[in-house]
Amino acid sequence: MHRLSANGLAGMGKSISFIRANVSRVTVGLPSAPARAMALLTAVALLISLGACSNDEPTSSGGRPGGFARSVPVLVAEATLETLDDSVQAVGTARALQSVTLYPETAGVVTAVEFTPDAQVTEGQVLLRLDDRDQRLAVRLAEVQLADAKRTVTRFTSVNRQNTNIPESQIDTAKAAVDSALIALEQAQVDLARREIRAPFSGRVGITDIDIGDRIETSTTVTTLDDRRQLLIDFAVPEVFVGQVTPGTPVRVKLWDQAGQPLNGSIIATDSRINTSSRAFTARAAIDNSNDRFRPGMAFEITVAVNRGEYLSVPDVAVQWGADGAYLWIEQDGVATRRDVTLVRRLPNRLLIEADIAPGTPIVTEGVQAVREGVALTLLDAADLNRDARRELAQPRSNVPTSSANGG
Repeated sequence: MHRLSANGLAGMGKSISFIRANVSRVTVGLPSAPARAMALLTAVALLISLGACSNDEPTSSGGRPGGFARSVPVLVAEATLETLDDSVQAVGTARALQSVTLYPETAGVVTAVEFTPDAQVTEGQVLLRLDDRDQRLAVRLAEVQLADAKRTVTRFTSVNRQNTNIPESQIDTAKAAVDSALIALEQAQVDLARREIRAPFSGRVGITDIDIGDRIETSTTVTTLDDRRQLLIDFAVPEVFVGQVTPGTPVRVKLWDQAGQPLNGSIIATDSRINTSSRAFTARAAIDNSNDRFRPGMAFEITVAVNRGEYLSVPDVAVQWGADGAYLWIEQDGVATRRDVTLVRRLPNRLLIEADIAPGTPIVTEGVQAVREGVALTLLDAADLNRDARRELAQPRSNVPTSSANGG
């Protein structure tokens, strides 16, 4: 039978009336009065001891709410705050800070190619010339017509200053002719300028297949021009990082197929929309390329460090799983209290969680198998425990007092 103290029996007096109402179930079939009395005492002791385990009042032996007659030895560790440093890794293709493909504005025969492939050119530098003889003649003709119109206005004005014989309307017509001649001259000069292809900005030109004497059309590619002092790299960022990957965020960049020292860069722009198919948005990073080491079109691996905030950090062995999800035990006023938790991130030997727990709260880390709600806890010093003691703590314990046969 269960071994109980006298105090334990006295403390369970309120349950005896209930036990007597069910004695008939235990005593059925006993052969003699002495044997029936012995069985009755055994059943009463057993049922009273079981009732003590379910009673909500403290026992006289110093137990805590929940009716546990002894405390459970455990090891605890304080919950701490830890910063979750996340990272975004992606692959993107570089392009130049400025990049254009050059086409002629008019068709014509090439008379000069003024550049060599991969050469550095300056803004406004002539790269290619087309036959411009007709356009030069048109400019000269427009200049002559403008000069003649100006002379006419000057003559009319001079005559009227002396005799006032020329109608004002005729003078207005002469002035309009000057304006028209000026516009014609400007148009001729524009047509002449279109017979040359100039660099719109400073950079390096690409290769060309055009030779002197070739006739080209407006759809013919002349060459490319790239300002590659900086490279821009577009890459996809998961939507969960909206608001955390923003212009100014530093990035680390390295070539996709090389293990060299990564470069420092920064985000210069983010897209205003989320791609509904990939659930990501586009971010654009810029890296310095003043040494001209990299080329547009190269593939780069980009790493962006993101601070996700602070979370509670606990040893991974402290978190248990039940039917309702993850939970752990905390020590509060000397007893065990359960707290449900939400897992955020698993780290080596630790878990980052969200829970209604204050930093510094003692968390049960060893001996959790024997812990129940409200059980009294005995806090052990980890430094004083040997390997065998730790192994014993890891074994499940029963919180019900042990029973033994009465020899009868």
